[in-house]
Amino acid sequence: MASFLFSQHAQGWQQMFRRSQSGGFFSRLFAWLMLGVVLMVGLLLIVSVLLLSWLLIPVLMYKRRRALKARFEAERAYRQSAHGDIIDGVVTEIKEEKL
Repeated sequence: MASFLFSQHAQGWQQMFRRSQSGGFFSRLFAWLMLGVVLMVGLLLIVSVLLLSWLLIPVLMYKRRRALKARFEAERAYRQSAHGDIIDGVVTEIKEEKL
C-alpha cells in the first residue's frame, strides 16, 4: 500500500518536472537571468554591509576610547578631591579576657 502511494506520488512529481522542462528557450533564459540578478543584488547587499561595518569599527573604537578616558579622568578627580576624607590605618583586634 505504501509503495503504491510512493510510486503514485513520484509519478506526479515526474509529470510536473516534465511540464516545467517543456518551457521554451526564452522562459529558461529569463529564469536564469532573474536568478543572476537576484544573486548580484544579494552579493551587492552583503558587500555593502561588510564595507559599512569596516568603516564603523574605527569610529566606534574612538568613541569607546574617549568614554574610557573621560571615566578615568572622573575617577582621578574624585580620588584627588576625596583624598582628605580617607583615613589610613591598621585595625587590630583586642580580645578582652572575661573575669
